[in-house]
Amino acid sequence: MRKLLLFRLAVIPLRNSVSSLSNGISRRNFAVTTISTTTSGIMSSAEPSSAASPSANKKAKTCSIPKPLIIAVIGYTGGVGTCLLSAMEKIGLKKPYALVRSSTMSIDGGAEIPVNFAQLGNRLLEAAESQGGTPVIADVTASADVQNEYKNWLSKGISVATANKGIFAGEESKYNELLDSVAFPAKLLHETSVGAGLPILGTINSLRTSSHTIVKVEGVLSGTLAYVLGAVAGGKMTLSEAVANAKELGYTEPDPRMDLNGMDVARKAVILARLSGLTGIELEKMDIESLVPKALEDCSIDEFMKGLPAYDTDFAARVADVEKIPGSRLHYAAKVDVDQKVVSVGPMACDTSHPFNSAGPDNLISITTNLYTRPLVVQGAGAGGDVTATGVLADILLCRQ
Repeated sequence: MRKLLLFRLAVIPLRNSVSSLSNGISRRNFAVTTISTTTSGIMSSAEPSSAASPSANKKAKTCSIPKPLIIAVIGYTGGVGTCLLSAMEKIGLKKPYALVRSSTMSIDGGAEIPVNFAQLGNRLLEAAESQGGTPVIADVTASADVQNEYKNWLSKGISVATANKGIFAGEESKYNELLDSVAFPAKLLHETSVGAGLPILGTINSLRTSSHTIVKVEGVLSGTLAYVLGAVAGGKMTLSEAVANAKELGYTEPDPRMDLNGMDVARKAVILARLSGLTGIELEKMDIESLVPKALEDCSIDEFMKGLPAYDTDFAARVADVEKIPGSRLHYAAKVDVDQKVVSVGPMACDTSHPFNSAGPDNLISITTNLYTRPLVVQGAGAGGDVTATGVLADILLCRQ
């Protein structure tokens, strides 16, 4: 088992290619560079070597001066948005050119005006042209209305860095239309749509572009469900106790069924499947096992919480059956089987050697390829404003390369 720590992967279009980037995935060719996080900031492996001649270094440094970023942040008053502004300030990045919230926006330090996405895009392009900069829109909302604007922005050469997973897990035809709308040098980056700031999507893309064939991707992708399944392990708690505890601790949505039904994990599984090379994957056709009993799907939240204990015995028996084999555990996970062209989401029995058994409360992705027969593992915090914001920021920084 290989563990991936503290690096991000950039996927950069080859010269003169007109690209459709979805975290680097395109129908065309790409060059790959590794971006390492250091104490002094972001360092590219494509930077000139110190061993090169002074004249070569001088020329390389002249050519590698990055353009200034002309950034609009949509959703800047939300949890991730405020963390993003703070992270930008910490690394000395220029204040966003435009700040947009639900009904108003401010451009270039001006007064608040009603949101007009067409005007926003035009102003970004004008500023980028006058300053010799790179226009980028960072979307940290969950708004479908904002996502509907992506094609227009991308087709005009404006990059988009987003944490909004909606369109990437939506209808495949619309997803492909979005990829095809990207006009060079724009990039469409959405690393944080799966696993917050963890380098998951860039890693899968890097493997594919460097000749790996993805065989299987498995993921624990919900901190809430990781907590619940961890709490019921070994009979420490019943299912209803674990859910009530998670709700009290603020780990669940106000309605815990929004976590327990597995739909958020399923959307992430669709994204993983598409980036792994599968086609024809649609959310409504997937095998998704909900932890919400059928009889409690449509009742009130209070009725759900009161009714859940009736299902504790059956679920405890299911957990105990898995744990009869020493070291085995039940996890709620997504599985993308590329060979079989099957994507499934639900409780998964894992033996003692499986990477999931070391996940704890973390998100964990296990990637098996034709060359990595022992899976490559990416593990870490998969939720939270700060880690999501820094993931979006890393994508923003990639847009100027």
